[in-house]
Amino acid sequence: MPRYVGLHTLPGFSREMLAQATPMLGEFKSPTFIRAYTSFKEGKVVCEWESSGKQEVADAYRTMKFPWDDIIQVEAICDAGDAGVTTRDL
Repeated sequence: MPRYVGLHTLPGFSREMLAQATPMLGEFKSPTFIRAYTSFKEGKVVCEWESSGKQEVADAYRTMKFPWDDIIQVEAICDAGDAGVTTRDL
């Protein structure tokens, strides 16, 4: 399944706001939420999703009333694993 990242600029985003949004992320069957990386100090969030399309991720954000800057399809992943650092196409 294709992967997407949602890029967010959220000045003032807090741990409390993240905790409030977290339960909603688990309710989606498609798209499927994978993880989020958050910098409260910088007001930035990057969310990773598995989805059949960009529109499906945008619809999830609309449902959550969670603003986004961009949604980008991931074409390759460079990852550290048991075999060391590898790159794979998606």
